[in-house]
Amino acid sequence: MERAQDGGTGPDEESLLWTVAAAMRRLSPHASMAQIAREAGLTPAALFRRFPTPDLLHDRLAEAFYDRLLAHLQQTFSLPVERQLDHFLHTVGLHLALSHGVLPHPFGLMASPDQRERVYEATTRLLDQGRRAGVISPDVALSDIATVIWGLRGVVATTDTVAPGAWERLLDIAVAGLKNPALTFTRPPLSTEALDRVIHRPA
Repeated sequence: MERAQDGGTGPDEESLLWTVAAAMRRLSPHASMAQIAREAGLTPAALFRRFPTPDLLHDRLAEAFYDRLLAHLQQTFSLPVERQLDHFLHTVGLHLALSHGVLPHPFGLMASPDQRERVYEATTRLLDQGRRAGVISPDVALSDIATVIWGLRGVVATTDTVAPGAWERLLDIAVAGLKNPALTFTRPPLSTEALDRVIHRPA
């Protein structure tokens, strides 16, 4: 890692981003770029050279979090079908927890349209396989998965500094419900159009 100097090759951008993200989690959400740089073991000039503005840094961090989520999501399909939903949602929860306090908005809201569409497609495939195998309730829809993720996001935001793992208990409850063949709903699922409007709503 580039340590308190402006010269040298320095780390590749992805390694640098994760180093910076770890530093940001240790600092106040209102920390300056200079404070972030020092916490990450960089000079401010070295950080500004890669990311001239906080907005650019946040955009690249969001992209990196989402790319890592997509990579993990593809690995999910190598697991037995009965474990896929649990693994996917736990991976999302970890990304929500790790990015909280780093990004100004949830990383999913900062994703590109292409990234979001790829997650939609993979989640739809996961649900189709699970329903056909009888390990996910037949009435579970794509928007129900989004609702669970919104719930996880709320628990992460509420408990992060006090009980950072509390979201995992909510996930256990949610997954048990989604896998329950007797699960019934009091309302229909959100349509794809409504789901898109919710996700694209300004933060």
